Amino acid sequence: MIKHFLKVFFASVIFISVILSVSALGYILFVDKDIVIGTIKTASSEQPVQLEFYESNSFDYNTPVGKAAKNLKRFNVLVVGLEGLRTDTMMVVSYDMENKKADLISVPRDTYYPRDVYDSPDLKKINAVYAKEGIEALVPAVQQLLGIPLEKYVIVDYDAVSSCVDLLGGVEVNVPFHMVYSDPYDDPPLYIDIPEGTQLLNGEQSLKFLRYRKGYPNQDLGRIQAQQQFIKSAVKKALGLKLPALIKEAFSHVETNVKITDILSLADNIAGFSTENINLHTMPGAETPLEGLSFYIPDEDAIKSMVNEMYGITGTAQ
Repeated sequence: MIKHFLKVFFASVIFISVILSVSALGYILFVDKDIVIGTIKTASSEQPVQLEFYESNSFDYNTPVGKAAKNLKRFNVLVVGLEGLRTDTMMVVSYDMENKKADLISVPRDTYYPRDVYDSPDLKKINAVYAKEGIEALVPAVQQLLGIPLEKYVIVDYDAVSSCVDLLGGVEVNVPFHMVYSDPYDDPPLYIDIPEGTQLLNGEQSLKFLRYRKGYPNQDLGRIQAQQQFIKSAVKKALGLKLPALIKEAFSHVETNVKITDILSLADNIAGFSTENINLHTMPGAETPLEGLSFYIPDEDAIKSMVNEMYGITGTAQ
């Protein structure tokens, strides 16, 4: 088995920590001239209009959500992690700059997203989009699923997770049960043995905790809940640290189209942010057998309700 990616969740921690830290931004931009940014993609020069950094060039702003988005400044970014050429984990980080709230929306990797009726069943999952068409196709696909403006993305290297957790001094989580699993054929071989209860996990243990899936009754959805717990704990600890060393370690591993100037634009909006203002979501839907595989079928009405609540849209405005 190829190394499972679960680094995306810590990438979310790093991203939130960055946009919420003026001191770290100052350090990156004005003090540390040697910081290495992995890969920053430049925006297309063919955009017909000049957009705000939090807007999407492909979103229809004539919709109720689009009209609300023009008045409510939300910075949305897709955080992606890979297992081989497929996206093992996807999460949208949405930061409300005016109300100082963050929403993290996990998109299950088995989400049903057919693009061609002639595709084999496994290619009708959202986690196959990246392998076939790249990040440029995945971002608008998630934008379509959620119905929110989305253009920015972050992809993080596997090796960043363990070192960043260790820089934090570990992350405390409540392990719901004794996690035991082995896969001698993985590269490197995987052996998980994490006791039940509250644990301070180091970098290597954190990767194993995030990778574990088999013991949850609902497997991937159970894993998402555990990972979201990990995020909140890690963000809380990261916000209490001096961040330059953490950011310097993490940002050498990212590929993104989020520019440093975009992040700097958020600096005036961060005072007073608390981890209590982080809302965790899984994209609404249900696991359903279809075409011989297990798919996660999106619940369009429930997704709309979740998004309307995020954007403050009342029933009369829909």
